[in-house]
Amino acid sequence: MALRRGNMVTVLSIDGGIGWTRPDARIADYFDIIAGASTGGLVSTMLATPNKDNRPLYAARDINNFYLKQSPSIFPQNA
Repeated sequence: MALRRGNMVTVLSIDGGIGWTRPDARIADYFDIIAGASTGGLVSTMLATPNKDNRPLYAARDINNFYLKQSPSIFPQNA
């Protein structure tokens, strides 16, 4: 059931039909806009930030390890 806010309906669509056409393909190669808020913003930035060759700096497979290593400094827990 969709969460309705007035006349607006929010939708999350995840398509399993994207085929990687190159070994160096990145998610950013298939979308014009990648956006998110909070941790989604960090993921979006990682997927879209270019490296020195103007290719995405991170692959999706890199994100889990990044979070495991960096989340304590990004999201510190108060004792």
